[in-house]
Amino acid sequence: MAITLPLAAQAGPAPLQLGDDDFPSLAAFPDVPQLTVFSTGPLDFPTSCKQIRIARPEEIAPRWRPYISKLSLDRCQTDTVGTDAVRETSYTASARIHPGQVTLHGLPVTETRELLAEMYANRSLVLAVPLEKALAVLRPVTERNCAPVAHNNSGIATDCRMERDDEGGWSITIGELNSTIRLSQNPDDATSTLYTIGGGD
Repeated sequence: MAITLPLAAQAGPAPLQLGDDDFPSLAAFPDVPQLTVFSTGPLDFPTSCKQIRIARPEEIAPRWRPYISKLSLDRCQTDTVGTDAVRETSYTASARIHPGQVTLHGLPVTETRELLAEMYANRSLVLAVPLEKALAVLRPVTERNCAPVAHNNSGIATDCRMERDDEGGWSITIGELNSTIRLSQNPDDATSTLYTIGGGD
């Protein structure tokens, strides 16, 4: 399943420079009950793909809108998971970025992706540089930014070092619920890198 929504061309905005955890929400859950106090987010995660659609252009965060050329809901499925046979819905969505308009610490961003389910979330940026270059730029920044967070929260089990993992990427724990930043080679294009922040049970 792939549902694609092109966005209208806009006059060239100033380049957008992203922070470490800076992603737009790409999907909408209009039929899921909403909290009315203290939060504007969904009360529950969707229980079926019928409750999930790609976000409309006006639903994208305003600072992101001028930079996105195309939105896609790439996958949605409901599976039976765990020994309790719980039904879990998950989806993958993506957004193409106008070339040369968005950077992460000076590295060009060509796409943003999100993989969400009720119990976990992974959000990624596609960086238009090889893994080695992305690692050289982002590893020291990530380790430096991790240190004050870990110092102020003893519940985060991390030494603030980005280390190589078993799958050939590099990862660092940055928060509770197994929250990590991971750099890996993009499986769709070996000349680019995935910068992923994820976590969950």
